Amino acid sequence: MKKVTLFDYLNQIYYKKSNLEYDKKIANPYMLTMWLSHDKTLLPIVDKMNKLQWYMKPEQIYQYYWYKIPKGKRYIPWVKKDPVDKRIEKRVEELKETKGLSSRESKMLVKHLDRCEK
Repeated sequence: MKKVTLFDYLNQIYYKKSNLEYDKKIANPYMLTMWLSHDKTLLPIVDKMNKLQWYMKPEQIYQYYWYKIPKGKRYIPWVKKDPVDKRIEKRVEELKETKGLSSRESKMLVKHLDRCEK
Protein backbone atom coordinates (compact mmCIF):
# COMPACT_ATOMS: atom_id res chain seq x y z
CA MET A 1 0.00 0.00 0.00
CA LYS A 2 1.27 3.45 -0.95
CA LYS A 3 2.26 5.78 1.89
CA VAL A 4 0.02 8.86 2.03
CA THR A 5 1.82 12.23 1.92
CA LEU A 6 0.96 15.91 2.16
CA PHE A 7 0.90 16.10 -1.63
CA ASP A 8 -1.86 13.50 -1.77
CA TYR A 9 -4.00 15.79 0.37
CA LEU A 10 -3.15 18.81 -1.79
CA ASN A 11 -4.15 16.87 -4.91
CA GLN A 12 -7.33 15.83 -3.16
CA ILE A 13 -8.16 19.52 -2.56
CA TYR A 14 -7.27 20.52 -6.13
CA TYR A 15 -9.17 17.76 -7.89
CA LYS A 16 -12.03 17.30 -5.36
CA LYS A 17 -11.30 13.64 -4.78
CA SER A 18 -12.68 12.19 -1.58
CA ASN A 19 -10.95 8.85 -1.25
CA LEU A 20 -8.71 9.86 1.70
CA GLU A 21 -9.69 10.39 5.29
CA TYR A 22 -8.05 13.56 6.61
CA ASP A 23 -5.13 12.94 8.96
CA LYS A 24 -3.79 16.02 10.74
CA LYS A 25 -0.47 14.31 11.46
CA ILE A 26 0.31 13.98 7.76
CA ALA A 27 -1.21 17.23 6.48
CA ASN A 28 -1.26 19.66 9.36
CA PRO A 29 -2.97 23.02 8.74
CA TYR A 30 0.27 24.98 8.82
CA MET A 31 1.79 22.90 6.01
CA LEU A 32 -1.40 23.03 3.95
CA THR A 33 -1.52 26.79 4.29
CA MET A 34 2.15 27.16 3.46
CA TRP A 35 1.93 25.09 0.27
CA LEU A 36 -1.34 26.62 -0.88
CA SER A 37 0.08 30.12 -0.42
CA HIS A 38 2.69 29.43 -3.12
CA ASP A 39 -0.07 29.80 -5.73
CA LYS A 40 -0.72 33.53 -6.07
CA THR A 41 -4.29 32.97 -7.30
CA LEU A 42 -5.15 31.27 -4.00
CA LEU A 43 -3.70 33.97 -1.73
CA PRO A 44 -7.03 35.67 -0.91
CA ILE A 45 -8.52 32.33 0.19
CA VAL A 46 -5.45 31.31 2.17
CA ASP A 47 -5.11 34.73 3.79
CA LYS A 48 -8.63 34.54 5.24
CA MET A 49 -7.85 31.21 6.86
CA ASN A 50 -4.38 32.27 7.97
CA LYS A 51 -5.86 34.78 10.43
CA LEU A 52 -8.08 32.12 12.01
CA GLN A 53 -5.80 29.12 11.69
CA TRP A 54 -4.76 28.95 15.35
CA TYR A 55 -8.34 29.10 16.64
CA MET A 56 -9.95 26.39 14.54
CA LYS A 57 -9.78 22.61 14.47
CA PRO A 58 -7.56 21.10 11.76
CA GLU A 59 -10.52 19.27 10.22
CA GLN A 60 -12.41 22.55 9.83
CA ILE A 61 -9.47 24.17 8.10
CA TYR A 62 -9.15 21.25 5.71
CA GLN A 63 -12.87 21.40 4.95
CA TYR A 64 -12.63 25.15 4.31
CA TYR A 65 -9.87 24.61 1.76
CA TRP A 66 -11.79 21.70 0.23
CA TYR A 67 -14.86 23.82 -0.48
CA LYS A 68 -13.27 27.21 -1.21
CA ILE A 69 -10.40 26.29 -3.54
CA PRO A 70 -11.61 25.94 -7.12
CA LYS A 71 -11.07 22.61 -8.82
CA GLY A 72 -8.21 22.60 -11.30
CA LYS A 73 -4.65 21.65 -12.06
CA ARG A 74 -2.01 23.82 -10.43
CA TYR A 75 1.74 24.05 -10.56
CA ILE A 76 3.38 24.82 -7.24
CA PRO A 77 7.15 25.11 -7.59
CA TRP A 78 9.35 23.27 -5.15
CA VAL A 79 11.30 25.84 -3.14
CA LYS A 80 14.98 24.99 -3.30
CA LYS A 81 17.79 26.07 -1.04
CA ASP A 82 20.11 28.71 -2.47
CA PRO A 83 23.36 27.27 -3.77
CA VAL A 84 26.32 27.83 -1.47
CA ASP A 85 29.03 30.07 -2.87
CA LYS A 86 32.35 28.36 -2.11
CA ARG A 87 34.20 31.69 -2.05
CA ILE A 88 31.89 33.09 0.63
CA GLU A 89 32.05 29.85 2.61
CA LYS A 90 35.86 30.00 2.54
CA ARG A 91 35.87 33.62 3.78
CA VAL A 92 33.49 32.70 6.61
CA GLU A 93 35.78 29.87 7.71
CA GLU A 94 38.83 32.16 7.59
CA LEU A 95 37.09 34.75 9.77
CA LYS A 96 36.05 32.09 12.26
CA GLU A 97 39.60 30.79 12.58
CA THR A 98 41.54 34.06 12.53
CA LYS A 99 39.19 36.38 14.44
CA GLY A 100 37.47 33.83 16.67
CA LEU A 101 33.99 34.85 15.48
CA SER A 102 30.94 32.62 15.53
CA SER A 103 29.46 31.28 12.30
CA ARG A 104 26.59 33.75 12.44
CA GLU A 105 28.87 36.73 13.06
CA SER A 106 31.22 35.65 10.28
CA LYS A 107 28.37 35.31 7.76
CA MET A 108 27.00 38.72 8.69
CA LEU A 109 30.43 40.31 8.30
CA VAL A 110 31.06 38.66 4.92
CA LYS A 111 27.65 39.83 3.64
CA HIS A 112 28.37 43.36 4.85
CA LEU A 113 31.82 43.37 3.22
CA ASP A 114 30.36 42.08 -0.05
CA ARG A 115 27.81 44.90 -0.11
CA CYS A 116 30.52 47.49 0.61
CA GLU A 117 32.74 46.16 -2.20
CA LYS A 118 29.96 46.54 -4.80
